[in-house]
Amino acid sequence: MAKSPAFMPAFLGIDLFVWTTVMSQVEWNKKEELVAEQALKHLKQYTPLFEAFTTVARSELVLMLKTQEFCYGNMNFMKVFQKIILLFYKTDVLSEEVILKWYKEGHSVKGKMMFLDQMKKFIEWLQNAEEESESGEDED
Repeated sequence: MAKSPAFMPAFLGIDLFVWTTVMSQVEWNKKEELVAEQALKHLKQYTPLFEAFTTVARSELVLMLKTQEFCYGNMNFMKVFQKIILLFYKTDVLSEEVILKWYKEGHSVKGKMMFLDQMKKFIEWLQNAEEESESGEDED
């Protein structure tokens, strides 16, 4: 079933609701060094649900922005942002294109420099992988 543009705003609202609900289900550890492992373990079990609600680039970007906002608003999560995004990438919740778009122009100002810095090595890896796959296609 194709999604109509009129359906999109409601769909994006569900995406935000899913994130908020999933993240509010846990009593988060107060120790910063333990919260990353706890968060990744918790989120991993919900990746099929997130994947179901991030079927278009816009909803993926909204999820990235909501993740950025959550990490910025919760001090213990400030260093966990990149790990969450990597988990979402590895489980096909977020696409390479959306992550690169977020990095170049789609990020929020909240914690901008810290989150961009956290993502720098991952972004470089994505860009290099993209260049290698493009050069491999040229050789075919």
